[in-house]
Amino acid sequence: MNKSFKFQSEWPYNNSQSYLLQTVLKDIENDKDRTFKTTENGYMFTTKVNYSSNPDLVKQNVYLDKKLNITEVHVLNEEDQVQMKMKYNDIDMKSTFDDKYFTLKENMATASTDEEVKIVSKIDDIIYPMYIPENTHLASQDKVQKTDGERIIQTFSGDKPFTFVQETVVKESELLTIPMYGEPYIVGDTVGALSESSVNWISNGIEYYVVSDALSTEELVSIAKSISAMPVSK
Repeated sequence: MNKSFKFQSEWPYNNSQSYLLQTVLKDIENDKDRTFKTTENGYMFTTKVNYSSNPDLVKQNVYLDKKLNITEVHVLNEEDQVQMKMKYNDIDMKSTFDDKYFTLKENMATASTDEEVKIVSKIDDIIYPMYIPENTHLASQDKVQKTDGERIIQTFSGDKPFTFVQETVVKESELLTIPMYGEPYIVGDTVGALSESSVNWISNGIEYYVVSDALSTEELVSIAKSISAMPVSK
């Protein structure tokens, strides 16, 4: 869509991430109740984790070889079931990167040539959340015509009221940088923005918003995941 999204966030430092060595080591350091044991191939730490948007993830097993290199990280739920697994085949502590790898211009140039963007001007199939909090129901639905497309606004009322918006997105003629509030969060096939009262993301030419002052972050995420994982049309 020729857009970049700028987050002002300490997200990599405040949340557990099994693919970042720094945060894995920080989890080990911060958990005073961590456990340690020797394994056949090396060692294993078990520590608490902090996945703020997924409370089902409560701990991790960090596997190290006999030279103290991290080889795998398994993230588990309360039932000790592995929910995520990260395997490190090789770690290069002396790796260097050109500064241009991290510049917006270079990354957007690559994205625009490698990705075919789907442009949508009309919403043919309206999507409804598969997950709705208990004692909450769809109260109204409105279609609004925009100069460049359509917007569907669904209002849910009850014990946990919220608003779900889906609207068409236009590809910008020039690169547009959009400030984002909240934390980056993976929703289905893309990365969205998650705050205390909203979550929004763009997928297949449609932008989605779930907004509520009555829902917890976990409930916002549950609704968003139900939209991206199993959409239904009516």
